Order: sequence, then structure tokens, then C-alpha cells
Amino acid sequence: MNDDELSRTLTTAVRGVPGVVAVHPPRPIAHAAAEIAAAAFALHEPDAVVDVQRHGSALRIVTGIAVADERPATDTVREVGERLRDVVDGLGGTRADVIDVWVRLVEGV
Repeated sequence: MNDDELSRTLTTAVRGVPGVVAVHPPRPIAHAAAEIAAAAFALHEPDAVVDVQRHGSALRIVTGIAVADERPATDTVREVGERLRDVVDGLGGTRADVIDVWVRLVEGV
């Protein structure tokens, strides 16, 4: 599986976690906002917003999420991290060295 396919698979997995309202690319806010706006005009969400970063043999997975208030954000973030690790580990041969999940405050979601 190449990194683009992995990103799409991980994005789908994150969206399936209870409490996740949206998945955001971990890029500067202006760049991320432009991508989200472009996706909104196209009437679909981007299918690959989880970043897959490789540095030599190290693999880093990075994503941002918006969370619902029905569940503690810490529980949602923890489950997202676990889901990302499970997906990567399930591929066999590749382990994520770092999984970076952060919550972005988004008004009006």
C-alpha cells in the first residue's frame, strides 16, 4: 500500500471513531482552510487528510480532528490514536513510530 492509499485508509478509520466530527489536515491553518473550503464547494470531504510522513525507516502519522461534546475529548483522541495504530499494525511489516493526534477548535461544526 502506498502512502496515499494509507492516508485514505487512515482517514476513513478516524472518521469512524465515535465523537469525531471532522478530520482536518495537519497543515498551516490558511492552507487547511483553503482545502476544506474547496472540498465544501465540491460537496464532498477530502478522502485523504491524515498525513503519512516517512523519514528514513521512521513512520509518523499526523492528523487533526474536531470532536463532539457528547464524549470527553481525551477519550476520543485516545481512541483515534489507537485506531490509527491498529490500522497500521494490521498492514504487517510497518509500525508507526509516532502518532500525532490533535484537536482543532472549529466554531459552528
